[in-house]
Amino acid sequence: MKMDLLQLIQEIKQLPDQEAVHYAASYGVELSIKEVQQLRPLLDEVSFTWLFTGIPPVFIEKVISVIGYEKTMLYIEQYKLQ
Repeated sequence: MKMDLLQLIQEIKQLPDQEAVHYAASYGVELSIKEVQQLRPLLDEVSFTWLFTGIPPVFIEKVISVIGYEKTMLYIEQYKLQ
């Protein structure tokens, strides 16, 4: 599942906005075009090592500022990221 998440992150970074929204939805991640646009710069910070060390709290706070607390916590739980 975590490797799927890495693929999702890569695709969101590269696909046009609308396609990224649809691609994310296919993984059960509901994002608006505005959220995709705001998340893209943050996705460059994602590190493969987080699969082993967990996501730094400062990064989680940045994501919360874009998509909100509830969605962030839902996806962290859904993908068992912490």
